[in-house]
Amino acid sequence: MRIKRDASQSLDDAAQNLAAAILVTKEERRPILVDIREATPLEDDVRRFYSGRIVVENFTALAMVVDAGPFGRMMANVYLGVAQLGIATRIFATEGDAVAWLLSFRSQ
Repeated sequence: MRIKRDASQSLDDAAQNLAAAILVTKEERRPILVDIREATPLEDDVRRFYSGRIVVENFTALAMVVDAGPFGRMMANVYLGVAQLGIATRIFATEGDAVAWLLSFRSQ
């Protein structure tokens, strides 16, 4: 899932994004990659939704591609620290590295 440049997300947007991702997987638990390099910071309710049960119930792992700078990595680390998703999570600077890591979670 790639978040568009400077896109501001509402709770409804977040629900639609995850529903689309779940639809693509044909409701089979799979890993998910979320590219937030160009996204604006999320509101609290949207961030809580993205770290809720729907993610754990529908995905086996989460790779976040973030801005490689210190601010992007810091924000992602804060999100993952607060979220405590219950599935494998990791932060990456490149999509290729994220995909390579996620491949090991395809069959879980």
